[in-house]
Amino acid sequence: MIEKSKVKEILKFASKPVKENLLNSKIRRNAYYLDCIRLHKVKGKEVLLESYHGVNFTGNAYALFRKLIESYPEYKCHIAIKDINDPMIKLLKEEYKRKNFSVVEYESKKYLKLLATCKYLVNDTSFMPYFIKREEQVYLNTWHGTPLKTLGLDIKEASINEHKNIQKNLFSADKLSMPNQFTAEKLIKSNDLDGVLNAEVSILGNARVDLTLNSVSSEVIDKYQLNNDKKIVLFAPTWKKSEEETTDEEILDLIEQTNIIQQTLGREYHVYLKSHYFIYKKLLNTSYEEHLIPNWVDTNEILAAVDLLITDYSSIFFDFLPLKRPIHFFMPDKMEYESERGLYLELNSLPGRISNNIEELVANLKIDTNNYLSCYQNNTDNFMKLYCANDNGISSARTLDFLFGKIKGEKIFKSNKKVIVFYGGGFYNNGITNSIINLSKHFDYNKYEFVLIENSKIFKDKIRNLKRLDSRVHVISKFSYTNRNIYDTLSQNFLYRQGYNSKFINKKYLKKYFALDYKRVFGNLDPDIMIDYGGYNKMFTALFAFSPAKTKVIFLHNDMYGEYNKMINGRYTHKWNLKVIFSLYDEFDKLVSVTDSVNKANKENLKNFITHPDEKMISISNIIDGDEVKFMAQAADDKANHVRLYKKNQLQDFIIYDSEEKSDFNLELHCIQAPSKEDYNFVNVARLSPEKNHEVLIKAFKTIVEKEKKSKLYILGDGPLYNQLQQLIKKMNLE
Repeated sequence: MIEKSKVKEILKFASKPVKENLLNSKIRRNAYYLDCIRLHKVKGKEVLLESYHGVNFTGNAYALFRKLIESYPEYKCHIAIKDINDPMIKLLKEEYKRKNFSVVEYESKKYLKLLATCKYLVNDTSFMPYFIKREEQVYLNTWHGTPLKTLGLDIKEASINEHKNIQKNLFSADKLSMPNQFTAEKLIKSNDLDGVLNAEVSILGNARVDLTLNSVSSEVIDKYQLNNDKKIVLFAPTWKKSEEETTDEEILDLIEQTNIIQQTLGREYHVYLKSHYFIYKKLLNTSYEEHLIPNWVDTNEILAAVDLLITDYSSIFFDFLPLKRPIHFFMPDKMEYESERGLYLELNSLPGRISNNIEELVANLKIDTNNYLSCYQNNTDNFMKLYCANDNGISSARTLDFLFGKIKGEKIFKSNKKVIVFYGGGFYNNGITNSIINLSKHFDYNKYEFVLIENSKIFKDKIRNLKRLDSRVHVISKFSYTNRNIYDTLSQNFLYRQGYNSKFINKKYLKKYFALDYKRVFGNLDPDIMIDYGGYNKMFTALFAFSPAKTKVIFLHNDMYGEYNKMINGRYTHKWNLKVIFSLYDEFDKLVSVTDSVNKANKENLKNFITHPDEKMISISNIIDGDEVKFMAQAADDKANHVRLYKKNQLQDFIIYDSEEKSDFNLELHCIQAPSKEDYNFVNVARLSPEKNHEVLIKAFKTIVEKEKKSKLYILGDGPLYNQLQQLIKKMNLE
């Protein structure tokens, strides 16, 4: 008879996925999307178009929609937008009332089903992290403008994986339609994909600029009810803060700047303010509608009617450039923006004058238009050649030809090298981290692309360690919720609790589940070799074990059965993880121990988990970076890296091994007491964990100190016993 406590445990295990699905709307949403993929086929002549995460329907997606409706009546178009009553939608329904299209609420069930089943997917930014690009689907990403300001990893103050969802969308896309070569290179390289991107790339210009070049000014004025008896000025500043961070004072300052521009130009002009959608609602509350361009309006259509543009770092000026009308750059925060965000282009090359404050802008606006244009003619011509050569009014048609396969792009960011994906553990300060860093510095980059996948958690040591990798390593992230329904969660939980040999697991189903999650995580990367270099994380081990890669490898960094039985503070450290991982070993082609002796122990202890252990189990020694060791030793000898500090009222010599600037007035130094030639110095380098026997070492060293007072022991390492060993050192008066 089953014990009462066991019954409770079973009920809790079975009910947890149900509760999770009921209480977590994101899990429930992802489950519905996944079920749509499983239950519904892809529909051949259906196109889903999305712009700016459904905030509005403008830009490239809007331009392509208009061309699709006119030129491809046999295709059904679906517009994704958060507000299905958006004024733009009302205009489109009126204009195309007999055309073949629908409007779907962003992230509704209908949207999720369309995302899962439309053959053609068009986005100018990114789909959400749960997105899985099916083999039968064609995903076109158009991006949303030529960048003056830096992107992705090039952003000076961005976190190390802030770009992860954009990056995922880029390597999930089949096709990238780019306005120019410059944008293609900056976008791909700043997202760390140069060499591994499988997408076809075609330089076709911006589809949205067709709206600027082909729209009739008077029709645009009538459509958007603009002032029809004055010249139109568009003031389009970038907004750097979120809606929550923006103060009322900053809103009033923006209005004041707009008013000053209006007063300077006089009654002949009407100045309109195009704000970021973050702050548009706040501006509406100020009764300033007469000067506001609504968020739903397509800016590129508006540009056709604009006589003068005032902007800063926005890509809007590239779209306006083909009209060859005056552009003014208002950059009062130029130095701050350059230092915090960064810019790709030299500001003195811009096709217009830069004003550093409102007074300069007022003065520059008074310059005769013809003289102003003449002054910047060379810069304008140069920008047209470099960035706008393909903005010729037919980009939409050519982009659709590209989408439907009538014209081919080139895989210009895919090398001919094999791609190896590594999981290197959590990038804590330990031996596995050092080993993969050293491997990255001795890797054959002439033959292979090195891709590292990390778990997206951010902490100081991890950031420092990731920065130590060779610069040629591509880093991608596994992040967000895994797509799973209740049965998926139960299957996954049985795997993670009992192992792959559980009698409650449907192995065929589980492999299909992981195949879908693999596609979500890796998109179109298509690695040749997958290497679980960490070997301790059951989630990554399972993802790698069930991957479709030609070759799958897992590293064993210790006597793994010894690790299985290891206890710290009375608790098994790895037992439950390794139970699962052992059950997955046979899904790998090679199991690599890091020494011959460890391989011998692993063969003996793990042979029951592996078919043909003599063939599969091999040893490869970890790489030691001798050059770095010598460099650090020489740095330690350099007096510039020494500082004298008081310790126990005595002035002593310390070696600085790291530093961090906290602020302009706060520098944090990381030091270690320098060994003295007058002492007998002992050094131990090892992870602070039970199998290294530091406790025995410290107790033995106590005996040495009693015999020779000048003996010093330096223990270099980190690990779970750090605090415990510190207490032991204090208890034995060895501080």
